[in-house]
Amino acid sequence: MSTTAKYRDVSLGDPETDIPCACCDQPLLSTSDYCPTCETPTTLSSTVAARGGRQDFISVLGASNAGKTVYLGLLLDILSKGSDAFRGSATSAFSIDLQEQVVTALERKMFPEKTPTEADAWKWLHCQISMAKKKSTEHIDLISPDFAGEAIAMEINQSGMYPAIGHVVQKSTGLMILCDSLRVRDEGSAEDLFGMKLASYIAGQHGLTTDSAARKDAGPSIAIVFTKCDGCPEAIEDPARFAANNTPRMFEYCRRTFTNHNFFAASVAGSSGTLADSNGRQTRMPFHIQPQGVLEPLRWIVGQG
Repeated sequence: MSTTAKYRDVSLGDPETDIPCACCDQPLLSTSDYCPTCETPTTLSSTVAARGGRQDFISVLGASNAGKTVYLGLLLDILSKGSDAFRGSATSAFSIDLQEQVVTALERKMFPEKTPTEADAWKWLHCQISMAKKKSTEHIDLISPDFAGEAIAMEINQSGMYPAIGHVVQKSTGLMILCDSLRVRDEGSAEDLFGMKLASYIAGQHGLTTDSAARKDAGPSIAIVFTKCDGCPEAIEDPARFAANNTPRMFEYCRRTFTNHNFFAASVAGSSGTLADSNGRQTRMPFHIQPQGVLEPLRWIVGQG
């Protein structure tokens, strides 16, 4: 009997099929809901194996409260309503969970709850991107997990604490580094240093040890996205200049390390505010939803491939 684990995949019509983990490539046990190595959902790995074809990982990283959950959920919602020129659709009901969580919260004039640090509680986005060309339509599968900001911070400080993050970053052909534009403007150095640590972690996972000009390998495409720009118009006016002025360390590191990198600004709420309860606890809430710049980083990354 083969020592390779078997997974029962009804969708393929095959009673027993070898299913590698979509994240770390380890064989999955048929009785497991999650990969025992990195805790990637078996449902995702099964869908990826059944579809085949080009599978592109795109990581969305950032500090806690940078807006990763809202960004990813709304990104899929915008893609699902996009034009034929650039459209996305979830590959399974499993992939709609994040979109549903975000859209439902925003409709209630709330932002979704923080992502738990437990890896088995993370939601994964898996959608097919369709791009109209002159004579044909190109299709690629996009996979992106909603990592918790606290987990990202722990992983970059001690690599291996969250194996899924390391494996996904290594597999990613494109990555987005989300930075809270308000904190960047008002707190400066802390956000700049964290962004540089993230960029350094990405470079390490991809083995980029020399300056970009001296390498033949271009490495992954990096989009630095300043979020919550409804309250920071200067980031929208010129994201690259905003980065150079407010995150000079990260700006210079990316310039030297990544051949393909670009700066973007995005916002979900047309306007938002902070409410305080009787105990002084503050909660940020959107007054109305007016997405801006959400799709552009993804279109740029996909266009680099």
